[in-house]
Amino acid sequence: MYSILAHVTIQPQHVDEYLSLIREHARDSLRDEAGTLGFEVIQDEKDPTHFYVHETYADEAAFHTHMHGEIAVRNFPKMAALAAGKLDDSVFIGKGINLVVAET
Repeated sequence: MYSILAHVTIQPQHVDEYLSLIREHARDSLRDEAGTLGFEVIQDEKDPTHFYVHETYADEAAFHTHMHGEIAVRNFPKMAALAAGKLDDSVFIGKGINLVVAET
């Protein structure tokens, strides 16, 4: 599996709108993209405008498919308009192959 960890700061007046949009984005990605396996969003407890996003994919190719797919094309411009700053590759804290996966 392949995972990414990203972070974004949202303009304070747009936090509720971002939460609605990211929920829809995650739901659609998990439902419609076979290679998208997990999607978690964490709201920072000290700064409610700051979010961490952890996404898991079948492999790196599935991540790239997600990034250029219909759902991303539809939602990324909307997310960019809500962000406090630019949404570019600097949002990625880390990308890579999962080495240890917790069993349930």
